[in-house]
Amino acid sequence: MSKSGILFIISGPSGAGKGTIRGKVMEKEIGLTFSVSATTRAPRPGEIDGLHYHFKTKEEFTKMIENNEFIEYVAKFQNYYGTPKAQVESLLKEGKDVLLEIETIGARNVRKMFPDAVMIFVTPSSFEELERRLLYRGTESEKVRNLRLKIAKKEYKSMKRYDYIAINDDLDQCVNLVCSIIRAERAKRFRNLDIVEHFNQI
Repeated sequence: MSKSGILFIISGPSGAGKGTIRGKVMEKEIGLTFSVSATTRAPRPGEIDGLHYHFKTKEEFTKMIENNEFIEYVAKFQNYYGTPKAQVESLLKEGKDVLLEIETIGARNVRKMFPDAVMIFVTPSSFEELERRLLYRGTESEKVRNLRLKIAKKEYKSMKRYDYIAINDDLDQCVNLVCSIIRAERAKRFRNLDIVEHFNQI
């Protein structure tokens, strides 16, 4: 009997380092597939359509919503972000483990559809460090940065819904932690009942 894949979710506030961690985890973990989200925001320097995001116009995104093509979507900073449903369901059915990097509101909605999803919350160890990172990132105006911090305070209240907390003060340590979580989840007994049954036949 073929096993379905595991859905892993990485969330956290802006500036926590989710994208960097996701990229490094994808490099290290064999058999892990990244589900590319769709967004209406403009690409940042170096971002490639179809690799970092599926960049959509608001009209295209709205049509996808109307066609029920998302597992979840959220409006944030005057833009939309969403996870296309078809690609995730197809990958899991094929037995591939899937990694999503999504907002906390979206993660809550995904958990309703996929109760066995493994949720990891990424954050620096203090709010002051998050403020510092957003300041030195220098990609947004002060108004947008303050809005991100205001939203971050709400996002932190959702930490209690997550299975794991990954502190990102040292990037390599955080990446190794997330990789360890993925490996441990893959090794859980209920995900390996075929092996259990095999040895029960001895």
